[in-house]
Amino acid sequence: MVVALLVVGGVVLLAASGAVEVRLGDDVFLAGRVERLAPAVEFDGPIIIPDASPDRRRDIYLQHLGPGVEEGWLALGAQAPGAERDCLVRWQADVREFLDPCSGRRYPADGEGLTRYPTEVTAGVLSVDLRRPIPPQEPAAVG
Repeated sequence: MVVALLVVGGVVLLAASGAVEVRLGDDVFLAGRVERLAPAVEFDGPIIIPDASPDRRRDIYLQHLGPGVEEGWLALGAQAPGAERDCLVRWQADVREFLDPCSGRRYPADGEGLTRYPTEVTAGVLSVDLRRPIPPQEPAAVG
């Protein structure tokens, strides 16, 4: 117990001194190894990742639509544009699309209509750049 208190006290002192930067949510999220993530998405559907930052506004889904484990990764906003945080779109496995339970709007498996975040696979690890959200495009007019 005493050791734990000393460790916590030391971290607090270092953080207060400016020698250590405290970050509750990273701007570049390292999601994990793609050889583990791809089978999980294949079996259970897109993976929901709750936002760990103080503002808690960037919940995302990790989606994999590529032919190989290193290709076709998408990071999608888990809420429809303008929706409240508690209104998460939900994956509908039977029809392979997302459903917004608040508005009833449906989104395809690639997340068209949802905010996207750039992804990159480096040395088998998937990263998501949360600094550069890509706003959803309005569907092109037909006719």
